[in-house]
Amino acid sequence: MSEDKITWRCERKAATPATPRITVTTTNPPIMAPEVVCGQSIIQVGLNRAHLKAAGLNASTAHLADPRCSAHEDRNGTVWYQVERREGRCGNTLETNTTHAVYSNSLFVYPVDGRNDSLSRPVSYPFSCVYPLETESSLDVALRPYLLNSRGAVGVGAKARASMFLYRNSNYTESYPAGEVLLPIGSSLRVGVSVEESGMERFVVVLRDCYANQSPSPDNLPRTYMIQDRCPTNRTQVTVEESGSSLRARFSALLQGDYRYIFLHCSLSLCDQGSSSCIPVCSGRNSRSVSESVLLKPIAIGPISWAQSLE
Repeated sequence: MSEDKITWRCERKAATPATPRITVTTTNPPIMAPEVVCGQSIIQVGLNRAHLKAAGLNASTAHLADPRCSAHEDRNGTVWYQVERREGRCGNTLETNTTHAVYSNSLFVYPVDGRNDSLSRPVSYPFSCVYPLETESSLDVALRPYLLNSRGAVGVGAKARASMFLYRNSNYTESYPAGEVLLPIGSSLRVGVSVEESGMERFVVVLRDCYANQSPSPDNLPRTYMIQDRCPTNRTQVTVEESGSSLRARFSALLQGDYRYIFLHCSLSLCDQGSSSCIPVCSGRNSRSVSESVLLKPIAIGPISWAQSLE
């Protein structure tokens, strides 16, 4: 306001210098992801001791989802923890789809000198092992990558392997050696199948199709089916002793016909009995009430020949 008390005059006050803003940047050492080794029966997880120490963590204080599982071994600067490949062991979880079985867990690591402090919050390292639900009948095991939609370290385990044997006796205890088998004319074929897979109590093997042809290739024709769509083709000649109840299956068959030699082929599947019943229920030659399963690589034995006398 002016001196005459009538005229107004506006003036801009000088700007006050702004208080400088101080930004503090802290750089924490990167924490390396754990190493994961997916074995056939044991899963191992390794933490680099030096990297964890730089981050203020003590690798020796770690434990799995079950705090009682804390045993470890120090090898070349890496602290290794291991857990049996089994659902529920040390907090393991198992998830399956039509192609893979995924075992997951987490490793919890506490700050240095903070393991006994109830307020200390551990750092979690989730990890998973992925096992393809396919069998590989040869000794060469091929691994294929698998993307898991979750955080954490992921390892890939080997495929399951299936084997098939021809047995001499009805209790399936004495098998013929690999290679050509010579049988007396009129004798039954006693066949046993097993899948090598540990920690898979939820899964069982199911006989899908078993047939004979005169070639080591399962694709060649003609074929003589003994089991088709999980069921015997002729109950008077084929008896399924076991299928869909464990990781082994057995059947016997009396093969009629004028064969100089044959090869026996079986296609199998792994069935998750945790979701539904896996034992085929056969009505005539059709199966019903069978859960969704995973096809396995076909396996074969032979050649099998017949002779009038083995003397």
